[in-house]
Amino acid sequence: MITPIADLLCEEAVVSYLREVARLSEGNYMTEDWVFPTQYHLLLSHGRRFTATPPPSDLVGMQDRYCYSNAAQYALEHRHTGLVYAEGYALPYGVDFPLAHAWCVRPDGTVLDPTWDDAPGRAYVGVAIRDPQRWPRDGGGILQDPERGFPLLECGLPEGALVTLGRSI
Repeated sequence: MITPIADLLCEEAVVSYLREVARLSEGNYMTEDWVFPTQYHLLLSHGRRFTATPPPSDLVGMQDRYCYSNAAQYALEHRHTGLVYAEGYALPYGVDFPLAHAWCVRPDGTVLDPTWDDAPGRAYVGVAIRDPQRWPRDGGGILQDPERGFPLLECGLPEGALVTLGRSI
C-alpha cells in the first residue's frame, strides 16, 4: 500500500511533535534512572507509523472521548481477525496538533479507528500492544495513566509486549 504524500507529511508532523516534547522535557523529570523518561521517549524508541484508512461501512462510531476503551473493546471483539489495540498520538483531519489517542491496527498495519470518522490527512503514530490483558477497558489509556504507564517507563517494555506492525519512525 502506497501512503499518499499528504499523509506522510501529517505523520512527520506527529513525529516532530513527539521529538520536540521529548527534547523540551529533558532534565525536567526525576526519572534519570528510568528506561524512558517520558511516554514521548518510549514512543520515539518503539513507535510505528500506521496508515490511515476509511473504516468499514458497517462500523458504527463508538462514544466520543472514550477512544481507549472503544479501541480495546473493538479489538477484543474482533481479535479473531488479527486486530490489535494501539495507542499513541494521532493528528485528526482539521486539527493542527497531535492528540493522545487509541485505535485498532489490522495485520497489514492499517488503522481501524472505532472512535473517529476517518478523513484524508489523518496520521497515527504509536505502539500496538500484543497482550489483550494489557488493553484498557475502563476508559484510561496505557501511556496516559500513571499506574499503567509509569512501570513501562521505569522498567521498559516486557519482552514481546508489542506487535511490530506499521512502518518505522
